[in-house]
Amino acid sequence: MFRNEENFKILSIDGGGIKGLYSAVILADFEEKYGKLSKHFDLICGTSTGGIIALALAAGIPAKQIVNFYEEYGPKIFPYKAKSFRLWGKIKQTVFSSKYPENNLREALTNVFGNKTLAECETNVLIPVSNITTGLPRIIKNDHSPNLTLDNGHKMVDVAMATTAAPTYFPIQSILTMSNPEHQFVDGGLYANNPSLHGIQEAYRYFINKPNTNYMKYSLLSIPTLHENFSYKRKLKIHKRPVILWGTKLLPLMMDLLSVSTDFHIKYLNETLKGHYVRIETPELTKKENKLIALDNSSKKSLEILIDKGHQSGLKYIDSSEIQVFFNKEQHGELEYINGSEIQAFL
Repeated sequence: MFRNEENFKILSIDGGGIKGLYSAVILADFEEKYGKLSKHFDLICGTSTGGIIALALAAGIPAKQIVNFYEEYGPKIFPYKAKSFRLWGKIKQTVFSSKYPENNLREALTNVFGNKTLAECETNVLIPVSNITTGLPRIIKNDHSPNLTLDNGHKMVDVAMATTAAPTYFPIQSILTMSNPEHQFVDGGLYANNPSLHGIQEAYRYFINKPNTNYMKYSLLSIPTLHENFSYKRKLKIHKRPVILWGTKLLPLMMDLLSVSTDFHIKYLNETLKGHYVRIETPELTKKENKLIALDNSSKKSLEILIDKGHQSGLKYIDSSEIQVFFNKEQHGELEYINGSEIQAFL
């Protein structure tokens, strides 16, 4: 599907667990002012919690409803709020099994998506997952080209479960409609917590300067989750740190570093590509706020901070000229196919 203009517009949303509420609030503020987001973007990318948001927006679900999803279901998906329960969760995560069961998350996603498949997307969508059977990255997307035939039949719930299956937090997932149903998947945040580069790659491989399109360049709006402060101000005394000492900081630290490094890469590449690139900056957290923010902290105080910071960021950017570039025209027309070839596993 494509719009009749030169600018291919991409929306990219980072992973980060319950911190996706921050991202959803920003997008809800933008949608309230500019209208349905699926009509403004040619491609919506999302990893992990960002994958849930991306799938919902591509399906035409209002961003406000996504905010409500995090507020209502967040405490059910991540139930360890009291200190004693959180301690047990860490022990369980370290020694016995994944920290959280999958049933609460699957039930919540089913209430949002029902039986919708990728074929029902209102705009193109791209979701990174990690194939642990092959040890390779896997990009799931709607079949927007006649040579893409792998993914349209996948249920959105199954894709969302796969991209959010953070190791040690949620169980490993299978997608039964895959060409090989025995393959298993975990969180795409292991390699693409910020999927912006994959969105640019998709744009150039299939859309920009291709037959039957007018696209000549891209515009990319990148939405982070609220970053935690993982910096260690003092020199660590134990240098040979085992997993138990890294604890639950290891995976979130890795995911934040991946997001920031992707931002650096795009800024460098953009010196040549000359696209329009906007990365929403996350506000600073006080020490007290930082203690309350984590990818699985769904306490009332944590949710309040995420909502408040989301509105702050939305207000900061919503009327800026760099944001208005994305909302100057709406997408028109039905799904259309373009020429192209598919590298089935990754591109």
